[in-house]
Amino acid sequence: MLKYAACWAFPSPQNRPLSTSLIPSLAVSADPTNLTYLHDIVLPEAPGFWPPAQGFWILVALVLMLILTAAWQILRSRQRNAYRRAGLILLASAKTVYEVNVILKRVALAAFPRATVAHLHGEPWRHFLESTCRSQTFAALQQGADDRPPDQALLTAARTWIRRHTRTAP
Repeated sequence: MLKYAACWAFPSPQNRPLSTSLIPSLAVSADPTNLTYLHDIVLPEAPGFWPPAQGFWILVALVLMLILTAAWQILRSRQRNAYRRAGLILLASAKTVYEVNVILKRVALAAFPRATVAHLHGEPWRHFLESTCRSQTFAALQQGADDRPPDQALLTAARTWIRRHTRTAP
């Protein structure tokens, strides 16, 4: 009985006939023009969107560095030009030519070395203003008394100088 059980559990290949349904490679006809056994091409699955590829992380890092650098430059620019904004606010409340002149001097002292600006008055002061902002003339500073109200040309010239003067000494 044991002899039959072993044969039944593990049949020998000699006792069993070959079946074409168990081995599909033997069922293929030798005729190469027979298309009944032709199968479709199996395409692999499309790659998923997560996790992203390494190039994506490099691009994210570069964009982040660019954003941080731009933010840093904007912050530094705003800090460097804070004196200009303060000068424009003060200029809006100036009531006399003397006050306009004092505001221009304060802005110049914030932008240039004290040794270059502090001693200037009169014609050298006007020449300094015109040389640091070539698009404006300050002839109104030399005309008449300092206690008169500033005219629109002087306020426009002062506003333009505060916004556009170069920070290099003449």
